[in-house]
Amino acid sequence: MTKKAWNVCPACGNEIIDGTQAIVLSDRRKGLAGCWQLIECNFCGIISMIPMPTDEQLANYYTVYSKDEMVDLSQKIGSRHPKLRKLFHRLSGDVDPRDFVQVSKNLRVLDYGCGHATYLSDFHNRGIAISGAEIAEYVVQACQKKGLDVQKVEDVNQIPFANGEFDIVYLMQVFEHLRNPNEFMQELNRVLKTGGMLYIAVPNKKSIWRKVFGTNWVSGWFAPFHLFHYDRNTLVPIARRHGFEPIKVWSSTPESWFRLNLKAFLFPDENSLDWKPSWLDMRLVQYVIMVVLRGIELFVRERDCLVMKLEKRG
Repeated sequence: MTKKAWNVCPACGNEIIDGTQAIVLSDRRKGLAGCWQLIECNFCGIISMIPMPTDEQLANYYTVYSKDEMVDLSQKIGSRHPKLRKLFHRLSGDVDPRDFVQVSKNLRVLDYGCGHATYLSDFHNRGIAISGAEIAEYVVQACQKKGLDVQKVEDVNQIPFANGEFDIVYLMQVFEHLRNPNEFMQELNRVLKTGGMLYIAVPNKKSIWRKVFGTNWVSGWFAPFHLFHYDRNTLVPIARRHGFEPIKVWSSTPESWFRLNLKAFLFPDENSLDWKPSWLDMRLVQYVIMVVLRGIELFVRERDCLVMKLEKRG
């Protein structure tokens, strides 16, 4: 008997036995109408959006993802003062590849899903041989005008670079958006040299804050844009299946993520949280949240943003 698409895990292909524990979510951040269902697989443990949106639906969703098409590639204070940036991020909890990706001028680096190219442009200005891949045409054009090597992603299942081109690849909050995780992990293997390093950052489905905020955990759920939800025990098997071995795994909760979840809890009728400022955005309030959050997380192992450093094995 053919398995029904809605009853099959998109990550591992096994039939999901128990769909009664589905999580039904609306978009609390961008204001999209509708509801989406998430189900945890009994076999691989990954939480997936079921049914998976079609390419056409996803393209329609992403029309509201960014409010404007401004790309600012000027050097920010964090680029000019890296030691201060790193110190501040220890307090804020921000996951910034400039703080932990070990690069040198003799290495080739890829920023996949580079967004507005904040990290990429900083590495480029430091003399690093870095390229980017991005799906948004306006970002690609803005970066290329500034002399940055950013290529357009025409097919989300294919990375637009040659085999074994890179020593380092990093994806910051990208992997959870991809509808074919196994196929894409194989693509990452293809473009990396043997011994190359892969850094992936995703929301952590085992985060303590998911348990605290429930459906208000909008930094992690982010329906309908986040298609899969991983933890260290579900992402490592995918990586190993495609030739990677974990070197280091850690997690951190950015203050901005916690604040967004707090907004969702305090303002339950607000469905455009990304665009709506509140008193929680006052600088003093942000600093108070940072200090309290860092204190709490001294005793917490599973935080909101999961980061993995993986090595491609021969």
